[in-house]
Amino acid sequence: MNATRRNLLLAAAALPASARAQAWAPDRAISFLGPFAAGGAFDLTQRALARGLEPLLGQPVAVVNRTGAAGTIMLAELARARPDGQTIGLLSVNTNAIAPQMVDVGFDPVADFTPILTYGEFITFVAVARNAPFAGLKDLASFARREPGRLTIGVSAIGSNAHLNMARLMAEENVEVTFVPFTGGAPATTALLGGHILCAVVSGEILPSVRDGTLRLLATLNEPKLAEFPDVPNLLELGYRWTSKPWLGLGGPRGLAAPVVARYQVAVGEVAASAPFAKVMLDLAILPVALGPAETARLMAESLAEHERIARAIKVGRFARG
Repeated sequence: MNATRRNLLLAAAALPASARAQAWAPDRAISFLGPFAAGGAFDLTQRALARGLEPLLGQPVAVVNRTGAAGTIMLAELARARPDGQTIGLLSVNTNAIAPQMVDVGFDPVADFTPILTYGEFITFVAVARNAPFAGLKDLASFARREPGRLTIGVSAIGSNAHLNMARLMAEENVEVTFVPFTGGAPATTALLGGHILCAVVSGEILPSVRDGTLRLLATLNEPKLAEFPDVPNLLELGYRWTSKPWLGLGGPRGLAAPVVARYQVAVGEVAASAPFAKVMLDLAILPVALGPAETARLMAESLAEHERIARAIKVGRFARG
């Protein structure tokens, strides 16, 4: 049994005995709401989870993409769903911690949801075209300093992890750039491939084009690095004093019953132990994490507070005029 599955099963075992004793099973197809466009890293990991969950839960699991507003359109729908386990959604640093700093979302991004688990940390890459005149991240900043506003940076959405952390980085460099929002990492990658933007800050969806030599990686915003790309520096190696700490999880609307949470925990633990899912995670540069509901709830609250501090400090989103 691998560590991810063991940790998830231990978290489920820690639930009250009354919760574990009551059997729950979905009685119809499950809607698994997704915040970004099909083909991106989040979407692909959702679809891998859905395929693995179907035989374990005995019902179809349909990924439903609800794109827009940095993923908060999906969150709003999830918050309105009945807490019966038939509708779940992808929770992440993007949707539950960063997007609420950009706009007033109209719901509580922590209290209005029932966390089930955290299962991954996605690595965020800064990428350019193969023939771009940037040897590294410092060159990118130097270009932006020489030609204010001309550096176009594609991100999955305004209010995404990539946007806020790249904005923080460029603010520290005291340069002006133009962020170009898309509906996910896959469309941003396509725009970079087509020469419509000069840089993209995205997740694992960029890697096929890096592996075939079409695009190049300048840096990662996380501290962890992929063994496949040992020479791509992280921010600490480039002299910055911070790194991005993105997370990816699963949850439902507020009020999801403990037996439902326990059933999903165990089922996802089974999927996480499987070779097909592990391959998808590796291909998308998502590192496995295993946090149960209580730990995920703490992570959500801490991440929300942390990103509010960042947004206030660099004066973006709701704090642009503060």
